Amino acid sequence: MRLRRLSFIAGWAAVALLAVAGFAAFGTSGSTQADTGFDAPAAKTGHDTGAYAGLTFALLAGSPASAEVQALAATDDTTPAVEVEEPSVEDPASTGTIATSGWLSQVQVRALVAEYFEAEDINQAVRVAWCESRFDPASTNMRTGGVGLFQHLPRYWEERAENAGFPNADPTDPVASTAAAAWAVYHEGGWDVFACRG
Repeated sequence: MRLRRLSFIAGWAAVALLAVAGFAAFGTSGSTQADTGFDAPAAKTGHDTGAYAGLTFALLAGSPASAEVQALAATDDTTPAVEVEEPSVEDPASTGTIATSGWLSQVQVRALVAEYFEAEDINQAVRVAWCESRFDPASTNMRTGGVGLFQHLPRYWEERAENAGFPNADPTDPVASTAAAAWAVYHEGGWDVFACRG
């Protein structure tokens, strides 16, 4: 019991230190990108470190981690876990509702992708979504301006969304982003439309 308490305290302290270091190293005080010399790779490192610290804290705290969280924790940061059993796309009750804010689960993203991509492209589309946004529908790339699950650039968004059947949709809508990504892949030149190609 004592060892469990000590490991919990050590884990909590490590997470707190990582959070303070992350805010100190990657935080901005309201300055613009030009003023701060924003470094996208450094911010990605901070984001990934925080994500792994959170996973570690959840596992150390003894909270019931799903198989999905454990699978993501066991993978490297470029490939999402694909071993998790996915629900049937035909059964909407099995997927639950798609969150409109916060990170989506790998299962939710796979279900979305399966609706709009060809069967042979599902795994690659999931990997692209993970690489582009880490499954965060509200993700915004400060350097390129890309927004959403598939990081659509503003200059392409309206046309892609309309052609995919989602006119006037917000780019942070995960369903519209996925449908627009599929339309872009199949009508705009394949996977080369994304910075990440899976």
